[in-house]
Amino acid sequence: MACVPAPSVTRYPHRRRRRRPLLIAIVAVIAAIGLGWLLWAAYEQADPAVSGDVHVFTIDSAQKVSFTLTVQRKDPSVPVSCTVIAQASDFETVGQKTVSVPAAATSVVDVPQELKTIREATSVSVSQCWVNS
Repeated sequence: MACVPAPSVTRYPHRRRRRRPLLIAIVAVIAAIGLGWLLWAAYEQADPAVSGDVHVFTIDSAQKVSFTLTVQRKDPSVPVSCTVIAQASDFETVGQKTVSVPAAATSVVDVPQELKTIREATSVSVSQCWVNS
């Protein structure tokens, strides 16, 4: 009996890997787009057109607080508005007021205001500010 060589059988067949470079390219493009959006959003939020803050407030009574709203804007000739909220010790909003700040000569303006509350407030803060259109 003649010795016949066994057919060449690979135990672990070699798979084609043609799709892997395409998949890597697609993931890289999506990651680049996501990173670009993240950088753009961070840049836009880092320098807003208007910002506001409450540095000083006093609790006048259980239903009233006085505060000074400090507004800073890039263009002082543009009127802006800010929403100010008062919160109680349990963080419930007990008062809210939208303050309109007219155009001014300087970019930083202090606006003294009063706010009525439904019960005693323990803090006053700015919720948001925007440029009036």
